[in-house]
Amino acid sequence: MTYWRKRGDLGLAAGVTQSLETGPEPKRMPMRQSVPIEIDGVFLGAAVEHELGIRFVAVDVRVADMNHSVWPNVDYARMSARQMFRSNRTFGES
Repeated sequence: MTYWRKRGDLGLAAGVTQSLETGPEPKRMPMRQSVPIEIDGVFLGAAVEHELGIRFVAVDVRVADMNHSVWPNVDYARMSARQMFRSNRTFGES
């Protein structure tokens, strides 16, 4: 047996004015800030805000071991990236 109803019969409860088509308003998330980390003119990665401090996102293979590591502030991330970059500077060279 099939039941047919008018769309108006499926309306919202009394006092609710939100339409069925739009749904609830999406939750807005704040944009995360990032700081590029560059040593001797080479872009190594970015320091991105994280709930525990600063997360380093590596883009250079010489600092790949630091990828997604968390630091207390940008200065610590930059110093560690500089140290790793300089120690691995001859990587790939013959």
